[in-house]
Amino acid sequence: MKPSSGCLLHQTEFGHIVDCIDINKQLAFDHPLLKDHKIQERPHFSKRTTKNVGLSRNRPSMIGLLHDACPSGTVPIRRTTKADLIAIRSMSNNIYAQTTKVPNIHRAVLQMQTAAHESYLGVTGNINVYNPDVKEGSSYAVIYVMNGANENLNSITTGWMVSPGTYGTGYTYFFTYWTTDGAKKTGCFNIACPGFVQVDKRVYLGSHFVNVSIPNGPQFETGLSISKAEDGNWWVTKDQINIGYFPAKIFNNFVEPESVGWGGIAVNPPNGISPPMGSGIFPDNNYGHTSQFRAIQYRNSSGVLNGPQKYTYDTIIDNPDCYLIDFHGYIGKFEGYTFGFGGPGGDCGN
Repeated sequence: MKPSSGCLLHQTEFGHIVDCIDINKQLAFDHPLLKDHKIQERPHFSKRTTKNVGLSRNRPSMIGLLHDACPSGTVPIRRTTKADLIAIRSMSNNIYAQTTKVPNIHRAVLQMQTAAHESYLGVTGNINVYNPDVKEGSSYAVIYVMNGANENLNSITTGWMVSPGTYGTGYTYFFTYWTTDGAKKTGCFNIACPGFVQVDKRVYLGSHFVNVSIPNGPQFETGLSISKAEDGNWWVTKDQINIGYFPAKIFNNFVEPESVGWGGIAVNPPNGISPPMGSGIFPDNNYGHTSQFRAIQYRNSSGVLNGPQKYTYDTIIDNPDCYLIDFHGYIGKFEGYTFGFGGPGGDCGN
């Protein structure tokens, strides 16, 4: 995005520039369905029942403008260069979970089954933030909401990713992705196209994670959620910070989403070596060196928060020689519903 005249900019220590843009002039409003959109500064949720989960033993991983927030009336937007756009457009967009095999994409995800008369209002979870050594391709840790299939698929995904080909560095970045047609023509990562409405003055899409976990060393995590508000807009939240939202108007098949999920995705170059996922270590009972999802929950159509019960979810692992999931179930108020995920990657095939 080209900044407007007189906007404040921040040069980050990780090399990219963040502009403080007039909140009413951000790229989202170039979307043809958002011409007369009224910005919602905060979400309004229906009365809901919450299952409490204890505080984490891990420290939160910091992102965004850490020193100075954008001034009132403006929001932080990562500046997109021509090279950024070329890189993003060349990426695989099939990063939502599917039951069918997709070339060059590997998954280790836990996904709620589709059930009659059941839909979802949100998904949440705390994820260990790691920085796997990705030489080529991309590695993701995600939560998502989805509905439909093929060209009728609508979805929102958020989490962390490592993708040197996209960002020009091997750092770990916060991201979102959305589509309304199974990534055929609509949707994008972050703000590569109009759609996401930024409202927070510090945390922005495409932020780098300052603190990352080290196997058998310090552990850091991020608490993420995607939640539907009373007006139908879908809010993305990090550690209880309402970053912004995807307006209901941009979707065409998302009134009653049929599934949510959590897990890891690895994308390898054609005929190339698959990158590591999570910490790069197969999950086991050693929380000190494997990447974990903690306190995973979904919000059902009645507004009740709960976790994956036996016989209500599927575990999708397309190459167990490279990546795995180890679901622990509910292990108490401190951790909630928990699972480990990831693996070293390697010659995983296409």
